[in-house]
Amino acid sequence: MENSSREVLLIAGLDLLGECGFTGWSMRRVEDAAGVPHGTARHHFSNQRGLIFAMVRHLLSVDQPAENETPHQQITRWLGVESGWTRARYELIVASFHDEELARELVGARDRLVSVLVSRGMARDDAACVAASLDGLVLDAVLRRSPAESVDAEALIAKWQPAQ
Repeated sequence: MENSSREVLLIAGLDLLGECGFTGWSMRRVEDAAGVPHGTARHHFSNQRGLIFAMVRHLLSVDQPAENETPHQQITRWLGVESGWTRARYELIVASFHDEELARELVGARDRLVSVLVSRGMARDDAACVAASLDGLVLDAVLRRSPAESVDAEALIAKWQPAQ
């Protein structure tokens, strides 16, 4: 099935953001990367801010752990096939330091990750620590350009699991 021009713009926007950061990112470059006519992004998202927020929501919808996905599988995905989008996520986090609305959106996603961990039997405080620790491990791996295998998410989570 072919993606809609809206979907193609979201994917191209995230790919471009992960590739060159906000310094090389613009609506026109996103449209060029998406192969759509200029003005298409404005038609779908009104303005640059609308596109960015739609990209955030799209990213966060695929960023959450899939059902039965282990933390190791999720990190392998984040540092493998989705590594560009992982870099885009960190670009958005840095941008949120100066944008309260963007920060709320990203905090909401973090809270959803904590809720997923809680639903899998982890205490809420432990889940919050695991989410922050996983984020730190992934950021370190992105900075070092390390493979996913270098991040031992299972060992990290085991430290917060109650003794059996």
